[in-house]
Amino acid sequence: MPYIARTSELSELALHGGLVDPRAGKQSTFGERMVCRDVTDFIANATKASPSGRRLKKTGTSHTNWNTPCNKPASEYQAKIDRILAHSRHIKMPLTGNVSDLPVSDLVPGLVISGGLSRSPAFDALPVVSHWADRTDDSSAEDPDAAVRITSTWETTHVIGEGSTMSYPLGAPCWLLRTHGIGPMKTGSSKFAQQYRPESDTLVTTVHLARRRDTYQTGGVIGAASGISWMRNARVADAVDCATGLLLDAAALLAARDEVIKTGVTERLPFAEVRRAYLPAWCSARKPLPPKLSGVALSSDQAVMDLLEEEDCEGPLLNTSIFSMALGYNRGVYGGSISGLWAIMDSAFVLDYTIGIKSAAMADSLSSAFAEVAAIAEEAVSAGPHITDIRVVKGCDYACLRQKTIIEDTHPVPSRPCIVVWDDLARLARYKLADAVFCHVYYDAGGGEQMAAIAGLGCVVHDWIDLGADIACAEVSNIIPTLTRGSLEEEPLLEVYSRFLGSMIWYRDNDPYNPAALCILFTHWWQLANCRHRPISLLGRTDFNTDAGIAAIVPDRRPELEHFRASGTQVERGARPLSNAEARLQSVRDSNPLPETRAVIELLVDPVIAYVKGADSIPAESEYVGAVLAAEVAYPQAQKIMELWDLAIIMWECGAIWATGVAGLCYTHTGNSNCDRARDDLADTTWS
Repeated sequence: MPYIARTSELSELALHGGLVDPRAGKQSTFGERMVCRDVTDFIANATKASPSGRRLKKTGTSHTNWNTPCNKPASEYQAKIDRILAHSRHIKMPLTGNVSDLPVSDLVPGLVISGGLSRSPAFDALPVVSHWADRTDDSSAEDPDAAVRITSTWETTHVIGEGSTMSYPLGAPCWLLRTHGIGPMKTGSSKFAQQYRPESDTLVTTVHLARRRDTYQTGGVIGAASGISWMRNARVADAVDCATGLLLDAAALLAARDEVIKTGVTERLPFAEVRRAYLPAWCSARKPLPPKLSGVALSSDQAVMDLLEEEDCEGPLLNTSIFSMALGYNRGVYGGSISGLWAIMDSAFVLDYTIGIKSAAMADSLSSAFAEVAAIAEEAVSAGPHITDIRVVKGCDYACLRQKTIIEDTHPVPSRPCIVVWDDLARLARYKLADAVFCHVYYDAGGGEQMAAIAGLGCVVHDWIDLGADIACAEVSNIIPTLTRGSLEEEPLLEVYSRFLGSMIWYRDNDPYNPAALCILFTHWWQLANCRHRPISLLGRTDFNTDAGIAAIVPDRRPELEHFRASGTQVERGARPLSNAEARLQSVRDSNPLPETRAVIELLVDPVIAYVKGADSIPAESEYVGAVLAAEVAYPQAQKIMELWDLAIIMWECGAIWATGVAGLCYTHTGNSNCDRARDDLADTTWS
């Protein structure tokens, strides 16, 4: 049942949301093989070359049948999985004679050669073909540090369906790598450019990248990731360049942050400024605030337990937080059984929470998952090159994120409120999309500045809720202070909020199945179900007045980088935007939504709007986490996506998420820097 939130005391239910958080403690499922129904279905329904070399064409599922079981005999499936696991153990073995690859070899195991293939609705459940050809008019500014030109030429090909629950099981077009080359930089060239040649029906992608050098802090990761990705193709190289840039810039930011904490004096870097911060006096919330949880918490709610059983989860995926960041997120964005492969790799997000590094059992589970995906890529025929592209992008991104976490945890300092203000939004967008581990959706969406804008600066969806906690524990990666031009005052923060809301509305109305936009949409839902961030509990520590609703600043074309930055535009607040949110909600009700969507409305959205309008009660996380996770993994994919776009927009437009961020700005922290994760020093007593 919902609890009474408008009280000064913070009840136990409000404190932890009805969840259990082992923090850095051992969990019995860590160290086991990660398995879920999607992985099983993909392996069982993957195409395979016959002894004669002829490709076997499988009928797959119909466009509307979303629950097709594995249609391979059990003995054949078991033989295939035995073969894949045996090969994955071989792949996982340390490489010899390739010392430069060792910093990333556990996350990018095996041999990687040139190749590549775009995503396709023959592999996943998105009802659209690859977005790559959409990006021919999207140029990027010149990178002054670029030294290398990488060019890949792609040709169209028709692939047959592979896996299960695909949007087009009988096949669909996609882009296949034809040629690939590396050469010297051409002066004056944009960082990213693309040209379609109709006479040959080819797409030429050219990127100009910096030749980044490792430092003593980066541990050889940059050189290893660059070498692998440059060899693969230009798109993979461009995506991984975001990650290597993240690592190099983060190392510099952390060193500057430490100096600011030590001296109190602003540190100026060539690309950004690190300053002391003073949390704003205009914010108010009832103290104490519910603390962030570690990133590996669990819900014992029956709805969650039933969902884990329905999805045949084993190993770390039985952890609610990990299920949310892995299967909930990837089934949400992509659908199809191939999303299970992305999910077991995205379990590596626990690297950002320290435990993926400190726990040898969890680290082994992760390296085994990446090796298994590498073996599956070799087993597959149609999707194999695409799986390889994604595993390289994800593996390199996670290797960079892991090294960043190691830098943060190796030399902790007492936290003092700090912010970072970047000079260049393009550089920040690439940094942030890698920090959020969105390099793969940037790749799938086509690349370029516009996709970096939504995948990177669209992380307002995450950083607004986390702004107060990030400032309090001296995190250097929050983008909000840059977008407000260094201010923490109400008006610029409100404008950034409104501009982000407008970007959501634009993509919902104009390009709703774009992977880069969907990663932002499902970040909203991930935060509500990840048993870590406390958006609704924080909402319950606030009170509203008549200006609760917040109108969107909607761009008249695809959002560019500057759309996300405050520029002095007045934002409408009050009854009209709140009425718009309620009207949108009624429209969803009237559209005969999916049962999973109706459950989210009943258990989460309705109580939230009621609270905004003056009700006293609010639901604990354990009451709605199962419903949100079920909605994320529901089918049909297209209907689910449109309904979740609307519900997310409603929660931002009614002002509920604004209140969550305002409450978060009231956090105070007395521990070490970056201590909001599964470290030994995480404690409720350090947060208030």
